[in-house]
Amino acid sequence: MEKFKKFIGKPFKLEVLKNENVLQNSSICCQNLPDKIEEFEEIEFLVDDIVMCVAVLEGKIKRIMLVKVNKEAPDECTPLTKEELEAFLKKNEEKLLKFFENITN
Repeated sequence: MEKFKKFIGKPFKLEVLKNENVLQNSSICCQNLPDKIEEFEEIEFLVDDIVMCVAVLEGKIKRIMLVKVNKEAPDECTPLTKEELEAFLKKNEEKLLKFFENITN
């Protein structure tokens, strides 16, 4: 997750995400993309059954969090174990880095 720290504090460009191709091309799903970024937004993206929560404060990324969601109780989530995180990043790190580069540059 160290590689993602460089995106903290960078402007979150919602208009880039409004282009459906960005999400489709990166195989990332977002069911509730806001129309505009208010003072604080928490946007959830689905990547391989893992939810990536991106907190945006005053238009800038403040936090990136990865969690597992309980399929039987979708409001319950737990952090990934070290092994799960390593496996997830091994598979998705490059895709996620490109995604964040697209929405912050």
